[in-house]
Amino acid sequence: MNRVLGEMLLCLWVPGLFAQSAGDSWNNLSQIQPGRRIQVVDRKLKAVEGRFVSFDDQGIVLRSGQDPVSIPRAEVFSVKDRETSRRGRHALLGLAIGAGVGAVAGAVAGKSYHESGETPVFMAVFTPIGAGAGAAVGAALPAGQKTIYRAPAR
Repeated sequence: MNRVLGEMLLCLWVPGLFAQSAGDSWNNLSQIQPGRRIQVVDRKLKAVEGRFVSFDDQGIVLRSGQDPVSIPRAEVFSVKDRETSRRGRHALLGLAIGAGVGAVAGAVAGKSYHESGETPVFMAVFTPIGAGAGAAVGAALPAGQKTIYRAPAR
């Protein structure tokens, strides 16, 4: 059973290795609509949140409260879209993964139980338990932010 769980976790982990990272192109900022909530992190890792105003080759301007804040491009470490939430997607993925793990665990438990016809009962019990646990874990994950720009390493 430990081997099966290990293989399932490996299958979930491998696709993350090939996920694309955020672009390091300053021109990615053209995707942001004026007025959108963003977070700019400078090279000293100080975060400034506000509404996007504009950007050019020299830097980025956002409105934090009533004041415009201009951050030079050389000082920008990353820019993140704060309006994009992934909590619902995380919960659905957790639900699906948890249901799958619960079904497999129920099948394994049913096969190791020696009375015939008990496998569907185990699967019927373990699947919703796994789905509920997976959805709870998925919903508890951070809501996420889309990284629009990340400065290249120096």
